Amino acid sequence: MQHLVSLLLLSLCLLLPQRGLASPSPAEEEAEPPTLSVQNLTEQELLSVRFSTARQESFARLDLPPSGEDALENPGGTQDIRLDMGFALWTFPGIALGELKGFAACGEHKESCLQLFYRNGKTEHRQGKVWSLLPEPGSRPVCALTRFRTGMKMQEACAILEKEAPHDENGAVLTSLGFADRIWAARLTPGPGDPATATLEHLELRQVLTRDHLHALLQTLYTQGYCLWQAEFPGMDVDFTEMASIGEEQRHRILEQGIDLIFAAGTGDASIMLAPRSQVVALREADAPEEDVQLFTVSLYPASRTLLVDIAAYRADEGGDARGSATKGGKS
Repeated sequence: MQHLVSLLLLSLCLLLPQRGLASPSPAEEEAEPPTLSVQNLTEQELLSVRFSTARQESFARLDLPPSGEDALENPGGTQDIRLDMGFALWTFPGIALGELKGFAACGEHKESCLQLFYRNGKTEHRQGKVWSLLPEPGSRPVCALTRFRTGMKMQEACAILEKEAPHDENGAVLTSLGFADRIWAARLTPGPGDPATATLEHLELRQVLTRDHLHALLQTLYTQGYCLWQAEFPGMDVDFTEMASIGEEQRHRILEQGIDLIFAAGTGDASIMLAPRSQVVALREADAPEEDVQLFTVSLYPASRTLLVDIAAYRADEGGDARGSATKGGKS
């Protein structure tokens, strides 16, 4: 009898709705935000994208090399798109993001081409506007920077910065700057406070990677009292401060071997770090600089033909390990 009761209870349980175990309906589940694929089909770097309307703007950092791809949350609506291509800004107005599953910086057509991929399977190419950060000589006024020093003001670096100058996701002003007898695409990051009177906290320079541009830069820094500290090439890491027994000319020949390697490979990346000749030994031994110092990290990206110069300043009274900059330069 007890066995029969148990069977009846089991049957009853199987017949009753199992509410506690039921799967939630699609309406009960929180829908995931739609994504937007982003491709870089150009031979340049795609650093970031800005979505903007008349009232707001948002940025997404990408750092996509040629043939790179990423996915973002689709902000929806109709917005303007600005692509930061390192050497230029590409702007495309009135893009219906809500209808897209993705877009690509297109390298098949003229400069500033955006390929749109719609959810219904259609594709479209849009032509945009270009703001070059590497203008032709004489086409517009460009500031010239002779030296970079700790504590210099934004206005000292460039006195013609416009209030409405474009900026990136970190607040850096995007402009053009003359240095080492070349015009560079520049990013000037201000410190806290009013950008008009703020200290120049960080400076980045970009040019097309050629031996001529690289050697002009290195020669300018040698003339200004800088010397080689460290270098990293594919399969070759060098600390030049450990070469006290050889002369500077021989160190430069070693560097040239690394440069030959990266140009021959055409892929990968490399970095060269330079420090003031009078301070390099002390910097190697110290946890923090004993006096104000400016360090240059030169990065080479042959796939996108990019020469990137990262300039950082350290104050002796602020502490911090200057040796932390002896790594490959970042892309901002």
